[in-house]
Amino acid sequence: MPSAAETLIARLQADCTAAEAAERSVRAEVEAQLKEAERVRAFAWRRLSALGDMARIAALEPDRELAVERQLVALFRDIGWIDGGLDELGEGARPLLDWLRPIAEALHATAFPAAAEDGEAPTDEAPIADPIAAFRAFEAWYEADRGQPFLQVFERYMPPTPLVEF
Repeated sequence: MPSAAETLIARLQADCTAAEAAERSVRAEVEAQLKEAERVRAFAWRRLSALGDMARIAALEPDRELAVERQLVALFRDIGWIDGGLDELGEGARPLLDWLRPIAEALHATAFPAAAEDGEAPTDEAPIADPIAAFRAFEAWYEADRGQPFLQVFERYMPPTPLVEF
């Protein structure tokens, strides 16, 4: 039979083990929350970069079709999927273009509201009212369809650069 001191020490050791397990659990939860917050932040900046570039390009070109084409080319160049024009994309990119083209048109309509109202560029569908919401819907579709977030395609592997001392 264990002595009173051994029983006391065993109880204290059990408390220590439980406290360590609780600390590991809290650390894992906080680490997961930080990782998610980092991802959300990075994607917000990537979304700003992508849509900001597209909006600036849309504002430079009054011709809707040309502006849309240039916006999409810039986006796919930034991703690194093309070097020249949209014709470099394969048939697998057709759904992407179907989702992104109305967003580019909405950005152009925002930059040139008079052209859209005058009927210079009639469309079969009503223009997207909120390009950001439409882009988020595109992101949701892309992740559901492709199994990874769209904004993750902007990640580039950068090999470590060796330090050279002179």
